[in-house]
Amino acid sequence: MSFGTELKDQVSSVNQFVQSGIHFLNDFRDFIKERAQIEKEYAQKIEALVKKYSSKKDKKALAMTVGDFPKENDTEVDVESSTFLKAWSVILEETDNIAKERAKFSETLSTNVMEKVKTVATRKEEIRKKHMEFAQKLVTDRDKIYSERKKVKTRYDECCVEVQSSQQRLDRSTDDKVLEKLKNQKIQDIIEMNNNKNLYILSIRVSNNLKKKYYHSDIPALIDQLQELNESRIVALKSIWDDYVNFEISVLEESKNHLDTSLQIINDVDSHIDSELFINNNKRSWEEPADFVFESSPIYSDTEELVDDENSRVYLSNKLSKAKRNLTKLTSEIESKRKEIDGMESLKEAYENNPRLGDSDAVTDNLHRTIREYTILETNRVKYQTQVESIVEAIGDIGHDQESHDFKNASFTIPTTCDLCQTTIWGIAKQGFTCKDCGYNCHARCEMKVPPICTKEKGKIVKGLVRSETFSNPASPWGTISSMSNYTLSGESAPSIFSVTEITEREDVWTAEVLYDHVADTKAELTVSTGDIITVFEPDDGSGWVKAFHNGKEGLVPASYIEYQNLTTDFVKVLYDYESQSPEELTIKEGDVIQVTNKEVAEGWWEGILDGITGQFPANYVTPLEE
Repeated sequence: MSFGTELKDQVSSVNQFVQSGIHFLNDFRDFIKERAQIEKEYAQKIEALVKKYSSKKDKKALAMTVGDFPKENDTEVDVESSTFLKAWSVILEETDNIAKERAKFSETLSTNVMEKVKTVATRKEEIRKKHMEFAQKLVTDRDKIYSERKKVKTRYDECCVEVQSSQQRLDRSTDDKVLEKLKNQKIQDIIEMNNNKNLYILSIRVSNNLKKKYYHSDIPALIDQLQELNESRIVALKSIWDDYVNFEISVLEESKNHLDTSLQIINDVDSHIDSELFINNNKRSWEEPADFVFESSPIYSDTEELVDDENSRVYLSNKLSKAKRNLTKLTSEIESKRKEIDGMESLKEAYENNPRLGDSDAVTDNLHRTIREYTILETNRVKYQTQVESIVEAIGDIGHDQESHDFKNASFTIPTTCDLCQTTIWGIAKQGFTCKDCGYNCHARCEMKVPPICTKEKGKIVKGLVRSETFSNPASPWGTISSMSNYTLSGESAPSIFSVTEITEREDVWTAEVLYDHVADTKAELTVSTGDIITVFEPDDGSGWVKAFHNGKEGLVPASYIEYQNLTTDFVKVLYDYESQSPEELTIKEGDVIQVTNKEVAEGWWEGILDGITGQFPANYVTPLEE
């Protein structure tokens, strides 16, 4: 019989039981210590000691067979069936019979038995504490998941309120210009609300699966480990008693008859029988907690299905890709950890069968540590598996990873436009991502909303949000919102999310000097060195790259790495915003047109006129103005 199978969710009760057993080791050690002292004071004190611990034994018997858990319906507790308690009773009786022979045995007790009991008790208590620390971690991790579910629910409710507010502002607006802006804002609010709803539903399903894992896998496994610890304590105690008795036999042959009786009862000690006794005395009714369910917002009636409109499908598709990658990695780790556990279990069995190999407790401790790590991996696997299954059920599994972007963390030292939301990314901190295949740039917050459409060609990107002609959620109270724009490829309209138009090459040509070395990462790029003069035939279109010829080759070069030399016009167009740092500098905004008056002000700086004001500006923040 197994504690984990029979004693559902009784970690505390089992812990008290195991702790009582460990405390008994300390009691036994105290017993030996006192007895060693009494051995010197002759048989009278030995007899008094036997009486003392005979009385104490009766009090310990209940705790060691029942624990601290209160019995239901005044159920009678079976204490007499405990094998090690029976052995302890016989030991006390035989000790009383040979009390007068114990003087020579005092030193042996002090130098051998006492220290061994102390070592076993210390080791068992350390292992018990590790088990209980892990039990607390399981509870903390479970409660953390539950707490995350509540936070996501709160955020979902807030988004619902935002949608309602957007609608109210839209209803009150009479200005056509403001009306269009309010409509767009409402669309964004609905998208955000649906994403948070999906996160909420996912968190519910993850919580439910982790709850099942907690009560049907993690806790039973932990309780079984506590059972194993208690049984190993009994086995260790059995070994100590064997030594204790055999020491007595070697000291006084006259006591052999009494000691043989003790050995016989000690050999009858069976840790499994005592475990079954504890189970029988502690069985009680138990019901699994109910599953978590989706709770609709107080102000809107909604359903528990994942939203699967086009915007939500993009978010879910990216979520699915990440979950699959994590699941693949976890599967490999779990398989490796499972093999490790199998090997350690075999090693543990070998150590237990042959004590000469070494300390079996150390092997068992390593095994339990590995099992804990395996348990955490399995918890994460359940989380990602639930997400994959839920998303596939909602939107299908149609190969979302085939055209996905290969995003890497990126720092933007010059202003760069997010290809999704079209706002600026700028800062040395890791505030965004760049696709290493096509050069798509986006904020960290925009990553999950980026359509999984990578052209696999540097500088050739699909911009904008996932849009469709209608945005509709039949289960949603705010209904259908009409017509939105399509994707764009490098800023030009594309007919659908699955077609890409070719980029038209520009006929204008400019000469530029390379300011910094650039080594091509892909075939589409051009390797150049500082000081090289290149011919630019397609300037920066907002992607951060220019197309150029050099040494008979053509390719992409970072726009911020060059400085134009032979402008055919005195006017340039500003690519990035720049705030003046001194009175001599101009404050420029993206799209401004500047008349160049001097290109020799300083390295990397030009002078020009903007809105009638003359000042300096960074040369790599502008591009030739095409006529």
